[in-house]
Amino acid sequence: MGELYQKAKKRLFMFDYDGTLTPIVKTPSAAVPSKGTLRALEKLSEDPKNVVYIISGRDGGFLDQHLAHLKNVGFSAEHGCFVKEPGHSGTGGEWTNLTKTFDMNWMHEVKDIFEYYTERTPGSFIELKNASITWHYRASDPDWGSFQCKQCLDLLQTNLVPKRPIEVLVGKKNLEIRPIAINKGEIVKRLLYTNPDAEWVFCAGDDKTDEDMFRALCQLRPSVVDKQEVIMQPPISASLTVSPSATPPKLEPVKLIISPDAVFSTAVGLPTKKTLAVWHEQSPRDIVQAMLELVGEGGESSHSTLPPKDGEALEAAVAAAKEAEEKPKL
Repeated sequence: MGELYQKAKKRLFMFDYDGTLTPIVKTPSAAVPSKGTLRALEKLSEDPKNVVYIISGRDGGFLDQHLAHLKNVGFSAEHGCFVKEPGHSGTGGEWTNLTKTFDMNWMHEVKDIFEYYTERTPGSFIELKNASITWHYRASDPDWGSFQCKQCLDLLQTNLVPKRPIEVLVGKKNLEIRPIAINKGEIVKRLLYTNPDAEWVFCAGDDKTDEDMFRALCQLRPSVVDKQEVIMQPPISASLTVSPSATPPKLEPVKLIISPDAVFSTAVGLPTKKTLAVWHEQSPRDIVQAMLELVGEGGESSHSTLPPKDGEALEAAVAAAKEAEEKPKL
């Protein structure tokens, strides 16, 4: 990985936040970045060859509070609903709302349902964001919280999801509802589309929402492996900044120059987890250590990167991604 990194003229980094750059904690507000994490992000983003993004489920306020001083880092908040480009950091920097043309009237209906389960689940609470809403039950009794989550999920999927342009994300001790047309995978596609000259890509995440990112990268691999040109069509997210009353720009397909050997999709957590990622790291600490090593500050390597999947496993991952891509959406 390091040798390819050094040779690349342009590199693209895409990180999830919770569980990837910082450990999962019971209280979401306590998941602040460590000094090592901030140092690694700062050093990576200082290199003009690097394009660095954090693609998080957090809202823009949290990311601004803890990471806005990283001037050369770009951000995506609320699972792809908002984007802030590198160079526009700072708490006063402008966030681009990719959902501004969407019907968001469903949020009050979801909030009513979440309030019902919050009243009946001690320790649970609602996190209301600009374009999504999350019910957390990490601090609740594990058995009761899990039971209530299943009840709530069944109610949402039976009575609300078929009627509204939304989808349910089952996270780690939480349920999140977001618009159906945008996710972390769309942001990955957007970044690939706007950086077609990237020669090295690293993408890391730890939970189900990050599988959208890995799926977006998997979709590139069959054409690359066959040694064909990789032509990327304009993703949905590339046109979502256009006002409904404006004439949409004509977006053309672009040719990507990335090699399959230089794409590092990396799952964080237990090595037994089912994932579309090709590489694996045990913990956020290992991710930070790997970043520091790339910029020459890691010292003697102490983290354990597991090898990539073999050919059979990789083919299975690609086939699963293709099958999921072909499934009709609600």
